[in-house]
Amino acid sequence: MVSNSEHMLWVERYRPQKVSECILPAATIASAQSFVDTGSIPNLILKGPAGTGKTTLAKALCRELGYTVMTINGSNEGRLIDTLRSKIMQFASTMSMEGTRKCVILDEADYIPADTVQPALRNFMEEFHTNCSFIMTCNFPNRIIDPLHSRCSSIDFSIPAEEKQDLFKQVFIRVAGILKENGVEYDKGAVAALIKRHFPDFRRILNELQRYSATGKIDEGILVNHIESGIDKLVEILS
Repeated sequence: MVSNSEHMLWVERYRPQKVSECILPAATIASAQSFVDTGSIPNLILKGPAGTGKTTLAKALCRELGYTVMTINGSNEGRLIDTLRSKIMQFASTMSMEGTRKCVILDEADYIPADTVQPALRNFMEEFHTNCSFIMTCNFPNRIIDPLHSRCSSIDFSIPAEEKQDLFKQVFIRVAGILKENGVEYDKGAVAALIKRHFPDFRRILNELQRYSATGKIDEGILVNHIESGIDKLVEILS
């Protein structure tokens, strides 16, 4: 699961490679695993808060099934209709060199213009469905037009209240392993406080931990910048 590079951002270096490695609600994992088990990914809309693993899950799905992938950032090049007509069309309309199915991952699809690019995208989904799947990630699904919703299955990344404690613990175990692997000493309470502050934004949690780990130790000193209340109870849960 780990890249050979020691200089990469932790969010990339430790990005899960399989669906089973993702820290997500049980229903989300079950839905994604069903696609792996059947060997086919339908057009998808992955919706939920920032940093909760939408892009990670999309890439893990494609990796497990051996799909050839193109990733488009909807808040950047995805805003251009020319990107759809040239770059995406050329990719989606041709077979991969390996003969495998293709997938276009449209990150931040809620920033793709709803009056121009999104209507054209719905036609692409139909025209190239035999060769290519489309996965859209978004924080605000209401910004995606209804015709695209009707052509996609939807997976919600919101965390049910009854699963928060278990997922919190999974995140702690995962980051504790990362800190240990990188030789970073840590205080349980300090790490728990940081996780509590940013949960469920796993991306932010890893970025903050990597920043604080520069000194080789994460201890009570960071608590002045993070929530201290209830830390004893969190540590008890993690024990």
